[in-house]
Amino acid sequence: MNVYLKYEEFMVSVKAATEERLGEDVQVQLHRITKNNSVVLDGMSIRREGNGIAPTIYLNDFYRDYQDGADMSEILDAVEKIYEKSLENASFDGDFYMDFENVRKHLACRIINRERNSELLKKIPHRDFLDLAAVVYYYFENDQMGTGTILVHDSHLKNWQVDAQELLEIARENTRKLLPEEFVSMRQLLEKYHVLSEEDTQENSMYVLTNKGNWFGAVYMMYDCILEKIGEKLETDFWILPSSIHECIIVPVKISMTKQGLEEMVREINRSEVDEEEFLSDRVYLYQRDVHRLRM
Repeated sequence: MNVYLKYEEFMVSVKAATEERLGEDVQVQLHRITKNNSVVLDGMSIRREGNGIAPTIYLNDFYRDYQDGADMSEILDAVEKIYEKSLENASFDGDFYMDFENVRKHLACRIINRERNSELLKKIPHRDFLDLAAVVYYYFENDQMGTGTILVHDSHLKNWQVDAQELLEIARENTRKLLPEEFVSMRQLLEKYHVLSEEDTQENSMYVLTNKGNWFGAVYMMYDCILEKIGEKLETDFWILPSSIHECIIVPVKISMTKQGLEEMVREINRSEVDEEEFLSDRVYLYQRDVHRLRM
């Protein structure tokens, strides 16, 4: 009979074994990190003496692997591999990030749920939008590190000597340049990812609003110029269903679905298909094209 370590015991064991593997000049610390929607993850940071880089490795998934039968040595090998790869890819220069002129062209906006992130919003520049909030992140992509983001905090504004309003305007303008919007039919999207079934082959009237990378694409429900073009194409008002922080589903009002039915569909998708960290809202929004108004 296998006796598994409890979660806290597992983390302490991984920390101790990592310290032993990497040597005395390495500091390993356990800490909790609050992500989007107040999702809390357990991270382990590793810093070698004389090196300013301290990669954080999340242990939550590793514990699930452990419960599924993964050997502890396999987990430690994976942790060490992630750490070494992080050092190889650590081309991000902290001094570069301190200069606002270096980062301003790489700032973009995304939207998050305001209620679920109430504590986080006390620490970051943002703008309220319906039951949501627009926040700013630094977007980077390179051959070594791939694509990633860094959320902008109030502390960054102090270093940059930029006020929140100016920052948000710059990020809003950059967003369409960095990750251009994409408006496609649901069928086109299913075909793109090769998941179109026989049941989906008939023409439907649902659409998806996202961006080229399908990353934080729901932000485009904030852009009236984009919603206006969608209204012109559909020739009607339309519902916006927040599928996740990455995309929205667009449904013309002429579709014979009630607001209550749409809300039930959003809640069902959020509970069964959307990761907690990617949840945006259970609400349904209506865009009235004649008056350029988006409302809950």
